[in-house]
Amino acid sequence: MFIQSMHAREARPRIDPSDPCFAPGAICKRHVEERKMKIAAFSDTHGNKDDMRDAICRFGPLDLLVHLGDGVCDGRQAAEAAGIPFRGVWGNNDHGGAMLSDQAVIEVQGWQFLLTHGHETGMNPYNPEPVWQTYLREMAARAKDLGAHAFLFGHAHKPVLQQESGIVLCNPGDQYTGARTGPSFALIELEALTARFRIFRKNKAGDWDLLLELRHVRTSPSPPRSSGSTPDA
Repeated sequence: MFIQSMHAREARPRIDPSDPCFAPGAICKRHVEERKMKIAAFSDTHGNKDDMRDAICRFGPLDLLVHLGDGVCDGRQAAEAAGIPFRGVWGNNDHGGAMLSDQAVIEVQGWQFLLTHGHETGMNPYNPEPVWQTYLREMAARAKDLGAHAFLFGHAHKPVLQQESGIVLCNPGDQYTGARTGPSFALIELEALTARFRIFRKNKAGDWDLLLELRHVRTSPSPPRSSGSTPDA
């Protein structure tokens, strides 16, 4: 576990939200050799937009905002207000608003991400550790079948960042105001073959502490996709 406070932004150019690279579906790869791409992933905000906006402000500029359900409209609104491209999936407590799928496979700078809320897996933070690890192994196998490098999920209100069978499993935690711990989110920085995943949690002083960190290196531009599987737009 890593503990470190984040106070300063990283100054760098951002991608124009009107860039055709951010049309629905795969994101254009012409940025691969230009610089890192920065993604913020949130889940289970349940109406709390303030801490999400604070994270966007402190850690931006961002190239993509992902919301993994239960407050997905919070994520969409925050992304639109900040001029950030957005991708999201339904959670079991999301109702109304724009129709989204409950699962998506997206490509970002050649990296494949499986997005889902996670309620359909049956996992919850009260599972014993052996059961929890069994679920994570099953999720890694599911991601691999879909040709994904990483599986991003929510629902459990529990930060997770680990590798299983070469797949990165990441739960950014929650932003629920009634939680016993501070709000958390995941920050993902992508290069052509290297990805840096970090999860930050807000402390009582209002600073964001580095909670978990993982670096992943892929050996090929994209893993083989199982026959018949296609990305969910």
